[in-house]
Amino acid sequence: MIRNRMISLAAVGLAGGALVLAGCGTSSDTASTAASDTATATTATASTTDTTSTTASAPIECVGSEETCTAKVPLGGGASARTVQIALTGTNMGEPKTTVASEYEGAYNITNTAFTTGGSVYEFTLDAVESIPDGVDLEMTFTQKM
Repeated sequence: MIRNRMISLAAVGLAGGALVLAGCGTSSDTASTAASDTATATTATASTTDTTSTTASAPIECVGSEETCTAKVPLGGGASARTVQIALTGTNMGEPKTTVASEYEGAYNITNTAFTTGGSVYEFTLDAVESIPDGVDLEMTFTQKM
């Protein structure tokens, strides 16, 4: 379902993307399966479809203390089934609180969330509208569970 929405997003841009993705899940969505190391990204144009394979890049550092930390996930240029890993500062963190500039709310979707490596890495699949400009970050704040 998400893939169909992302194809539509390429055609109509950010304004339409915000409408299409409105109501889609956020980081509070969880999945019982861990994301694989490799994801297939599909980009559609008016006349052709290209399929490429992407792997997770180096984990994004979560900056802070063992009790709380914040990671900045770049959204600029969009993403299609991109696997993102965040290296946490502690191993007993809860689901993150996410913040993004209001004009980009609903222009991204997070799925397949999982804590891996004994809880020290948070991994998820990211889909984001291609028209998001460089420099826009999704801030994810993790706090240690009580």
